[in-house]
Amino acid sequence: MKAVGGVGNGIFETAQDFVPYTNLAYLMADDREAFDLLFTKIGQMFVKIWDRFLENYSGIYAVCRMGDDLGFKTSTLLQPEVIISNIIPQYKKIVDQVHQHNKPFLLHTCGHIFSVMEPIIATGIDAKHSNEDLIAPFSTWVELYGERIGNFGGIDMNVLCIEDEKTIKEYVTEVLSFCQGRRGIAIGSGNQIADYVPPEGFLAMVEAVKEWRKRG
Repeated sequence: MKAVGGVGNGIFETAQDFVPYTNLAYLMADDREAFDLLFTKIGQMFVKIWDRFLENYSGIYAVCRMGDDLGFKTSTLLQPEVIISNIIPQYKKIVDQVHQHNKPFLLHTCGHIFSVMEPIIATGIDAKHSNEDLIAPFSTWVELYGERIGNFGGIDMNVLCIEDEKTIKEYVTEVLSFCQGRRGIAIGSGNQIADYVPPEGFLAMVEAVKEWRKRG
């Protein structure tokens, strides 16, 4: 058995650790040179961290991943052109490092990020995780990008939180039916299972997948 993981937050989330989101917007307007330099330096730091991580621990990982939430329900959190110029080039460096160690790269990123998906895919990522039906059903992501990258997730967290077990199983079965015969699918929750997700909701999802497999 091998793990799926990486070395913490992504480029954009780390920038917000240094400069909180509102202040980051002010920095972009008031001192673009400093704003650009922030992302460059974070990228350089990540290259060093990932280099050490991969040299020492790549053997225990099946997939290397990074999480970096770029959007919310209706848009990206920065203008698409800023993400493309400041953040995605840093992704490319990490993706290349991971591939040099013969590992696939999984990017977790939440939100309505269709405006930056093509440049993200161009970095060479192997798969993306995170989906929410309020943004777009899982089928949309699969139809748009499934021939080029893997799509992980599929089961909306809200469904797991508010629906009964029967409804959850029906929902999961519907998603699985759509995905049947398609490549690069890893079924699970559309986001990290939070502490407010009822255990019975999570278990209903797992049981539905197991039942589907038994049916062949």
